[in-house]
Amino acid sequence: MGAPQKNSTEALYTEFKEKAEILSAEVHRVGGLNEASQLVTKIIKELKIKMAVYAPTELVNSLEPNEIAKATGVAMETKNLRENAATADLGISELDYAISEIGTLVGNASGLESRMVSILPPVHLVLIRTKNILPNLLSAIELYNKNLNQLPRYLTFVSGPSRTADIERVLTIGVHGPGRLIIVFID
Repeated sequence: MGAPQKNSTEALYTEFKEKAEILSAEVHRVGGLNEASQLVTKIIKELKIKMAVYAPTELVNSLEPNEIAKATGVAMETKNLRENAATADLGISELDYAISEIGTLVGNASGLESRMVSILPPVHLVLIRTKNILPNLLSAIELYNKNLNQLPRYLTFVSGPSRTADIERVLTIGVHGPGRLIIVFID
C-alpha cells in the first residue's frame, strides 16, 4: 500500500493539517455529527467555557447546540450577538472550504453573525465538512466564480489565530481577533 494520491481526501487533509498547525491552528477530524458534538462538548469542558456564541447554519445546528448547553452547563447564544459575542469565551461558526496548500479556511461571511462569532471571542471553533478540502486557492476561486451571480458580498480567509506585529517586529497573537483557532473536520 503506497502513499495517498495527491488529491485524495486523506492527502488533502494531511497537508491542510500540517500547514494549519504551522500557523498555530488546532485541527481535529471526526467521523460524523455525533462525534463532532461530543468533541465540541469536550472542548467546551476542557476550556472551562462559560458562554459560547454561534452563527446558526445547517451544520452548526445539526450539532444540537441546546444539547451541548445542557451537557456542559454553558450558555449557547445566537441572539443579541453584538453584545454577547464581545463577552463570550467561544465563537462557533461554519466555513465553506479548506485550502490544503496553505492551511487556510475560506467562507461566506456576508452575515454579520458569522463575522462577530469568528472575530470577537478569544477562541474560534470552526466546523467544516471534510469533503470540502480543496488543493489550492485557485480551486476555491474557481468554485466561487462558477456562481458569480451568487458570489458573497464578503469572503473571509482564516489562517490560524489572529496575529499582528509591531514596528519592532514583535509577533503578538490574539490582539485583533481570537488568540486560538480550533478546526473540526466532519466526515
